[in-house]
Amino acid sequence: MDTENAVARFGLSAGHSLVRILHSLARAGYHWDPPVPSRYECVFLEAQDGRLAKEGCRLAVRRTGQRLTWHFEGREGEHEEPFGGDLSLRSLPSDAEGFPSTVKELAGGRLLFPLVRLKVVAQTVRLQSPSGSRLSLRAERAVAAAPWDGLPKGPWPLGLLSIRFLEGNPDALLHLATYARDRLGLPLGSGDLCRTALQALRLPEPGAPLPTALRIRPADPMALAGRKVVGQQVLKIRANVRGALQDLDPEYLHDLRVATRRLRSGLRLFAAVLGPKRSESLRVELSWIAGLLGAVRDRDVFISNLETQSQRLAEAGAIAGLLAEELHRQRGPVREALEAALTSRRFASLMHRLDALASSLPPRHAPVVPVQEGAPALIKKAQKRVLRLGRTIGPDSPATDLHRLRILFKRLRYACEFFRDAFADPSAGQDPLADYIEAMVRFQDCLGDHQDAVVASGRIQALAKDLVQRGALSSDQLLNLGGLIQVQREIATDRRGRLLKLWRKFDKPAVRKFLAALEVSSPPAPSTGALPQGPGHSGVG
Repeated sequence: MDTENAVARFGLSAGHSLVRILHSLARAGYHWDPPVPSRYECVFLEAQDGRLAKEGCRLAVRRTGQRLTWHFEGREGEHEEPFGGDLSLRSLPSDAEGFPSTVKELAGGRLLFPLVRLKVVAQTVRLQSPSGSRLSLRAERAVAAAPWDGLPKGPWPLGLLSIRFLEGNPDALLHLATYARDRLGLPLGSGDLCRTALQALRLPEPGAPLPTALRIRPADPMALAGRKVVGQQVLKIRANVRGALQDLDPEYLHDLRVATRRLRSGLRLFAAVLGPKRSESLRVELSWIAGLLGAVRDRDVFISNLETQSQRLAEAGAIAGLLAEELHRQRGPVREALEAALTSRRFASLMHRLDALASSLPPRHAPVVPVQEGAPALIKKAQKRVLRLGRTIGPDSPATDLHRLRILFKRLRYACEFFRDAFADPSAGQDPLADYIEAMVRFQDCLGDHQDAVVASGRIQALAKDLVQRGALSSDQLLNLGGLIQVQREIATDRRGRLLKLWRKFDKPAVRKFLAALEVSSPPAPSTGALPQGPGHSGVG
């Protein structure tokens, strides 16, 4: 039951007709108005990171007869506006004309994509409880299809009953929900119609929390925790592969690359409990796909930076635009290579092996070390490597040392994030790793800007040389290169200055001793003792 939105949802099987439910409620003293039927087709839309659903909102394009509308449902109710497009949409900017202002605010300019396509028949009934409170029942039957398959066909296998409180005593919702569960035998629903359809189709929902089976707990054996980490990242890879393949939004590619990086880091971190040979073999295969992802993503970042810089470089802005055009041309072949890899048997085999590892049983002879004991040791080990190199960094340190420090910071940050939930207690406001992770994020961002600027200087010169040889760059345009390269040097110099200040804040006793907070964190929750299923069997991935 969603008490914040005053709604309870239940699964609705073929044997639970609305007529039978209403007759049963009549015997319990409820009265109702005549049911209002409706029939429509719709496409639910969401941002790549699921930011609408995180705020308790849903957005859909609906077709009722010949009428097309936006349908927005949020915490403050429902809203409809006419829509001038059609249901075959591929993506839409969130600032499109006719969007509710709330959507524009929540989406923050991000693109919106189809999540799932549905055909729905529904009946809505207003009820009056024996105490006089007003509620509504909405019975929905639907058939669903993936967003890339077009509108669905066939029978109505999905059923959902929603009970919403309207006015009177709020306890009336609880009473009716209890009656539906205990007297009518209706199973609790796991979400609205959109989420129910996604789960039935085994499609990931953007921004959805991790399944409970994949959450790491303090009492979990380290061997189990390692398998959960693998399962978590495989789930995220699957959630972004199709968006990356269709080139819908750069964020799909970015998140796919990050999940691959985290998975490689997790296999390194847990190699002892996952099997060193198996972990190394999987890391090699992940390096293959990571290289292809990086080739596309690095160009996307470089293009974005050049286009931003070209707007403030006066004469040099023209050369920045030319270089961006050349990068767009080069992007085509590397994207084709990535698409071939993501649809290859080799990648399918890799995902199958990762699924098998995530759902495998640890060796019987493996030592049983719980996370609350094993995690601090792994974090300290990663922390020691960062501190050892970081304390040697100075104003004149070579870029290679700074890049190496960035890699070590990532491994430390990933280790902390893998175990963060195990030591956090949201109900008590405890999150001992939060400040430490935030400090690392600031440092990583600064190191990343420095590395991008250093790499950009070399790439600008290489691109210009290639354009000159092809006769695509005039001598006058070549003179403007100096201004563009100077921008990269200024960025690199600025970030070096920031790094030293950030390091002094990071390398403090109070920060370095953060692990002591783990000793007094909330009591460990008992482990279920059950190994998680691989994401391919979780009903989500």
